[in-house]
Amino acid sequence: MPVNDDIADALVRHQIGLQRLSNNTVRKVVALLNRSDARIVERLLSADVSELSRARQEALLREIRRVVESVYEDATGALHVELEGLAEYETDYQLDLFRRAVPVPLEFTRPAPDQIIAAVNARPFQGKLLREWYSELSAGAFRRLRDTIRAGFVEGRTTDQIIREVRGTAAQGYKDGILQVNRRAAEATVRTAINHTANAARAKLYEANDDLIKGVKWVSTLDSRTSAVCRARDGQVYPVDKGPRPPAHPNCRSSTTPVLKSWRSLGLKDLPAGKRASMNGAVPEDMDYDAWLRKQPVALQDDILGVKKGRLFRAGLKMDRFVNRAGDELTLDDLKRQEGEYWEKAGLG
Repeated sequence: MPVNDDIADALVRHQIGLQRLSNNTVRKVVALLNRSDARIVERLLSADVSELSRARQEALLREIRRVVESVYEDATGALHVELEGLAEYETDYQLDLFRRAVPVPLEFTRPAPDQIIAAVNARPFQGKLLREWYSELSAGAFRRLRDTIRAGFVEGRTTDQIIREVRGTAAQGYKDGILQVNRRAAEATVRTAINHTANAARAKLYEANDDLIKGVKWVSTLDSRTSAVCRARDGQVYPVDKGPRPPAHPNCRSSTTPVLKSWRSLGLKDLPAGKRASMNGAVPEDMDYDAWLRKQPVALQDDILGVKKGRLFRAGLKMDRFVNRAGDELTLDDLKRQEGEYWEKAGLG
């Protein structure tokens, strides 16, 4: 099997391990949040909020804000330490994978730990740096609580009614309150930050070894939950020093795999024939999202894309044509205007 295929296959299995790490980290963060949630509910219970003066209401909100900021500082601090450890582990894992998979001795460069951490912290995802994600996570959690409690004050709700909106109801397993919204936001941030860290560490390693690596291939998860942008980017190979990298959006599960240069490009003139075939520099031949979806039933294609886009897809429109250059999903009007040929083939008028 070609080296690039070996590496890609190993990285798919490795990505499953990263998702398990995400699950474990989410449990730790949510456990911290649960403790602060209990403190907030207890504080609301101890005050008859319907009888509080405006000044006392604002004092209560300031107290709740301190609780929220404290726990989110603890949670994001613990997450940051874990991400730094992951960044170094990911670099070492990649280097070890190269050494095991490549049949000839190549000198791969390992960036210094501080360079890796700096790359993780300095590379934005979704337009924001890690520290900005942390800050907005805490601010958003308090804002949702504050707005819910203030609305309760203004509308004359009882303490029990406000608590039900904050905590949720027993009938719904407390999954319908503002605190659950905050937990989901924290979970999405944790999962996205872990994927960002792993891919940022890889990117730094690939850039440090651009004399050996000719490109970086986008790898998306092949299932019905994959986003439009990740469906479009799956299988695309980008230059080592430019192009998009996962995560493409919150909760993104996509990853990357390197494409090593061919034996000729690496100057391995005396390489035996068998090793030459292995070191041919070809892009890994695993199935991309477009090819995978074309093998699925029509009902699943329509469920993922929508009925009209499903017909365009079956008429031959490639997956990467369903989004624009920024990765935003095109509307049906956009597709009708830009892909008139396929619109006619699909019988859409």
